[in-house]
Amino acid sequence: MVQYPIVLIEDDKDDCEFIIEALAEAGAKNEIRCFNSPIPALEYLRSTKEMPFLIICDINMPHMNGFAFKKIINSDDNLNGKRIPFVFLSTSAQSNLVDQAFHLCVQGYFQKPVAIKEYFDIAKSIIEYWTNSKLPQVVNN
Repeated sequence: MVQYPIVLIEDDKDDCEFIIEALAEAGAKNEIRCFNSPIPALEYLRSTKEMPFLIICDINMPHMNGFAFKKIINSDDNLNGKRIPFVFLSTSAQSNLVDQAFHLCVQGYFQKPVAIKEYFDIAKSIIEYWTNSKLPQVVNN
């Protein structure tokens, strides 16, 4: 059965809870697959029959940062071929990091807010955009 979960990679438990709550409040009906590191997220993406709706990823994490994770996705023909929308949600919004992210062909870069209510605003923007956006058809191999 094909499902459309949101894949969330976030090593901070509090931020993960804020994001999950904000996505629910923003109207996301998708299940959320939360990973505290890109390594198990990659294992999931490579083995699942589910078709993820969206990947939301932090940048600064132990073991592998978000940039390295996105590079692996880009270089993996199977994962890259799924055309899963990918956005970064990071504490830092330095222009060099934003530039590096977009060189990796991400579809968005958002700065983590200070106030919890702002998480809702960001989640609502992301969900509304990707719910209304047209995506290419993916052919399963």
